[in-house]
Amino acid sequence: MRGLDLVLVSTERLQFDAAMTSGIIRGAYDESEARIDVAALAERAGARVVFARADRFEPQTHVVHAGSERITFDLCSIDEVGGSLDGELPGVAEHAIALRPASGLPAVGRAIEARLADGSDPVRCTIVGGGSTGVECAFALQRLLRARAGRGVVTIVDAAPHVLDDLASCRELAHRALERVGVCFVFGARAVGVRADGVQLSSGATLPSDLVLWATGGAPPRLIVESGLGHDPQGRLLVDARLRARSGAPIWAAGDCASVEAAASIDPRRHGELLEDEIRRQLGARHRHLSALRVRPPCLLDTGDGQALVRWGPVAARSRLGGWLKRRLDRRSVARLADG
Repeated sequence: MRGLDLVLVSTERLQFDAAMTSGIIRGAYDESEARIDVAALAERAGARVVFARADRFEPQTHVVHAGSERITFDLCSIDEVGGSLDGELPGVAEHAIALRPASGLPAVGRAIEARLADGSDPVRCTIVGGGSTGVECAFALQRLLRARAGRGVVTIVDAAPHVLDDLASCRELAHRALERVGVCFVFGARAVGVRADGVQLSSGATLPSDLVLWATGGAPPRLIVESGLGHDPQGRLLVDARLRARSGAPIWAAGDCASVEAAASIDPRRHGELLEDEIRRQLGARHRHLSALRVRPPCLLDTGDGQALVRWGPVAARSRLGGWLKRRLDRRSVARLADG
């Protein structure tokens, strides 16, 4: 559309697709296959880039302060890729490997490889966070441990009573598959800190650990809380079924920055499409019908061995075809952004 002044505010010049986290960790993808050049992407979209943190937000006057810039807006979308949720807890920065922000994933892969290089002793691996990223990383780590002489054990810790709060359709299938490969679970206990010798739990116990992956969701930016906009206890913007701020302000949020109405039941994997549809509608551009957005995509979870768990309607399986499909879709997603 003509007449648009599009501004992208980002702290990162290079991004990596978070859906490829476990594949990057175990070396299934080259960095080039998962890397997104933010400046090049913005240039193709006709957007101006401000490489700075959005540190102040004034929804009443429609102004965002980022670095030395004061950016006015008519419409604003927030989907900041920041650090890990609860990453400020004691010992996390010192003793855990955080999977957020996604721009650091190649370094994460190298750090894990270094920790597992000495194969003489068993390695106790703990993954804090039982979402889709944590589950895929558990499969990947378990496979890496089996290749070591000393082997080891992987344990998932989550305050929820089960894995995959973000992907319920695959929950039972994934839990059974994790048990079969020997992954252990600590449910209903929140991690409250990390020490050099293990993860401290809310129950008062310490889970002995030699390697800790912090796989919680992303922490929303502080500017949401500081702006005075309605937010949940985690600081995520309260949005309606169309991802718009419930206050009615022309502000939208997606991903880990959005707290969607419980009744809306929006598949998180469709946030991007719903957000695009809504912004197009606001601008008077052509947009898809909402009915198309309600079609749930297949659930695909990388199991670290070239296969994937697949759940699509009544179909549930673990297969190499599923693994091929996931890798193909992941690469296509990044290639679309890289090639315009």
